[in-house]
Amino acid sequence: MERLKLNIGLVVAALGLGAAVYFSQKKDEQGPPLLPIAADALTRVSLEHPGSPTVKLERKDGHWKITEPVLADADPFEVNAFIDLAKQEVKKSLELNSVSLKDLALDVPAYTVVLNDQKIQFGGLEPILSRRYLLVGGKVALVDDPPAEALDADYSDLVSRALLPTGSEIQSIEFTDHKIVKSADGKTWALTPEDENVGSDARQKLTDSWKNARALWNAALPKDSAKGDPVTVTLKSGTAFKFIIIERDPQLVIARPDIGVSYTLSKQLVDEMLKVKDSEAGAKAAQPKS
Repeated sequence: MERLKLNIGLVVAALGLGAAVYFSQKKDEQGPPLLPIAADALTRVSLEHPGSPTVKLERKDGHWKITEPVLADADPFEVNAFIDLAKQEVKKSLELNSVSLKDLALDVPAYTVVLNDQKIQFGGLEPILSRRYLLVGGKVALVDDPPAEALDADYSDLVSRALLPTGSEIQSIEFTDHKIVKSADGKTWALTPEDENVGSDARQKLTDSWKNARALWNAALPKDSAKGDPVTVTLKSGTAFKFIIIERDPQLVIARPDIGVSYTLSKQLVDEMLKVKDSEAGAKAAQPKS
């Protein structure tokens, strides 16, 4: 009898262990991705919000660009939101004949994302785990709610944080009261009006600060706020970028009215980007002559 009890106990323990392993494996199993699109295979994105202009992006020569409603370089970090969307794990897949699209807020989707030619329509949230209902590929997919910043109607989040395209060669920067231009030798900078107290290092520093400037964040530019001091940066290619200095404090805010975007930069860049000065030369000039 004792031996029988022992054998039964071992069988129960084995079954329990097997069940634990089985359910732990089931728990660790991953659902399929929302769309089988690899990052390097994604070349076109469309973002459609009711009542707002359609936002379109294309990857050209390895770089993402916004093609509608404005022409601008896209921020590669923000574009990752679309790649991540394709990778979203499908927690549950529902057949259309088993659900009510109206109950899931998919009869009139909140907005639509198109990755290459694959349409993803966004519905409501599942109330318990706050997962999002998506209509894609003729089925309803339930996924963790994707971050909304890059997917909202405000395309300014998608615009590159860099004020000028990567690799830009500046030919001139024109402010309201002075202008700095690349000299004919291609190595030095001419200042108008000329100031002998501003050395070559200070001139180079100013142009480099514009070339390398990156915003902390972007925002949509209200039409009535495009007021301030104009700055025009012209590249060697002849392309001119027209900016407006909106604020200098508490942060430096520079706008591009042509694309409706404002860039917020560190206040520390005010002197570097807006003032032509050479502290060493200025100090020498200020010294009394013996």
